Amino acid sequence: MKKSTIHKIEIIPTQIMLNEPFVISKGALTHAKITIVKIYNSDGTYGVGECCPFRSIHGETQTGTVAFAKDLAKALLGSDPREIHNHVALMDKMIVGNASVKCAFDMALYDLVAKMNNMPLYVLLNGDRSKKIYTDNTVSLLSKEKMAEKALKFKEMGFPVLKVKLGERGYKRDVERMEAIRSSVGYDLPLRVDANQGWNYLDALRVLHGMKDLNIEHCEEPVQAGNIVDQARLTALSPIPIMADESVFNHRDAYKVLSQQAAHMINIKLGKTGGICNGMKLAGLAQAADVYCQVGSFSESKVGMSALLHFSMAWDNIIFHDMDSPLMHSEDP
Repeated sequence: MKKSTIHKIEIIPTQIMLNEPFVISKGALTHAKITIVKIYNSDGTYGVGECCPFRSIHGETQTGTVAFAKDLAKALLGSDPREIHNHVALMDKMIVGNASVKCAFDMALYDLVAKMNNMPLYVLLNGDRSKKIYTDNTVSLLSKEKMAEKALKFKEMGFPVLKVKLGERGYKRDVERMEAIRSSVGYDLPLRVDANQGWNYLDALRVLHGMKDLNIEHCEEPVQAGNIVDQARLTALSPIPIMADESVFNHRDAYKVLSQQAAHMINIKLGKTGGICNGMKLAGLAQAADVYCQVGSFSESKVGMSALLHFSMAWDNIIFHDMDSPLMHSEDP
């Protein structure tokens, strides 16, 4: 087999304004701060990856991401791009955490190796095209009137399911938001909710019971990530299935959460796992536990969503798709 080496790596930071502020319980976002990584093989073939860190979730910033990306690039130059597991292990040795920047390199490596093998990424991952995939669209955390208006607009655009951001302390306003949305869109359109860790145990229990008759598919991360005690007792008592998001970055976190019955389902984001390599481990662990998963996004462009789509095609237990982040961008890079 012809020798292949990583010849060049480009690191391209960019910033995309959102169509309007995206509001969650942790605050408002006005721009997607994306870093693109392009990894070139010695024959000129290249793969593309991206990351979009959230400071309040990753503990990473774009400035820090770009700085460390330069160190990663130096370490990978001259190596065989096909040795992805070795490259992931090297990145983990070089720095703890920092899943977002590692994801950009991992994604670019998988893209490159798929091209080197002249096959789509989903084939490289042993997937197929049999799954019907559609994304939700997300309603920001606003007043109940504005949220009901947004939800109706998205329904009329044809989205088959909506995701709603909640998580305000004092549960009553969140219940009122969901009641207003239901009155606006009717009861047949499936809804999902995401508190982004905004509630405490008591508020979460009250709001989940307050929404139990509103046809809610699941609730993401109702309480603080890491609070496994409250997560477990809430999962046991909730009338709505609980999905772990910020509490599960990788397969190790998933083992901890599932073994302690602290969630019914898991939201997999490649920007949390550190990329496809660890994402495959997480999806496999969830499949072994017979647990359904969702794939989700931060504010990535179509680059990251394309990789995520191919990743989903390799796993039957990934049945929910939250891939609407490019729809929020004011331009397509």
